Amino acid sequence: MEMYIQAIIGGLFSSAPALVGWIVAVVLAAIMLRRGGARAERFLIIGACLMLLASILAIPTSALSIWLLAGREMTNVQAASWLSIFGLVRGLIGLAAIICLVYAFWVKFKTGK
Repeated sequence: MEMYIQAIIGGLFSSAPALVGWIVAVVLAAIMLRRGGARAERFLIIGACLMLLASILAIPTSALSIWLLAGREMTNVQAASWLSIFGLVRGLIGLAAIICLVYAFWVKFKTGK
């Protein structure tokens, strides 16, 4: 059990700067949206929330590998398969976030405000 906690704490320390940055981005985007933001601000807050989710999902990755190998007694190939699926989902969330953020900046640049 202690290995899991150490792995999660390590993941939290490595993800902490990204978590803080995306939390600040979500708060600032929410403020912009409340002050009369339009489509660009909506996509900005969606993209920031998705990036925050991707950063949160990065925390238990190392604990997941320990759990799959030790707790579930899977082979290395099976554990790698599950970890790659988890990484793929995290990557797709990050890709959707980047698309939303780029679109938000493009719309804002296009309108010239």
